Amino acid sequence: MPAESRLDDFHAEADRLLADTVAVVPEDLIAQRAFSESEPRFGPTEGAAAPGDPAWWQAREDLNLIAETDASASAFDAVSGYLSQEGWSQSRVREVDGWVTEGFRKELDSGEWYIEVTWVPSAPGLAEILGVLVVSPQTVRGDAG
Repeated sequence: MPAESRLDDFHAEADRLLADTVAVVPEDLIAQRAFSESEPRFGPTEGAAAPGDPAWWQAREDLNLIAETDASASAFDAVSGYLSQEGWSQSRVREVDGWVTEGFRKELDSGEWYIEVTWVPSAPGLAEILGVLVVSPQTVRGDAG
């Protein structure tokens, strides 16, 4: 018998973690909340989807920041300072075409959570942005679509 799905719990926790993280970005840096989503993700299946298939929750928000030098770096500093203070461990994930992605991990009661923060050092031709992605621990699909 497969384990019970925790997707509903992970949905609520991912949305809370995302809101708490984005809330530390100074409002005067935000020009526009560009994109937001919160949805389940499902791992590979053998044939038809089954309740025991791997699943997790992802919540994401992208912010367009004001067109001011170091707006993205300042927003990232606020977020990384907050997450570090909350006990999240930080590591560089990648740096591609001027975009920097940092990963933050923390063990919570439900397992290891991951927050990915993407920002850009100020440079000609790059918009000042900040992206935050929250990924839950893995669970099973359960009755989810």
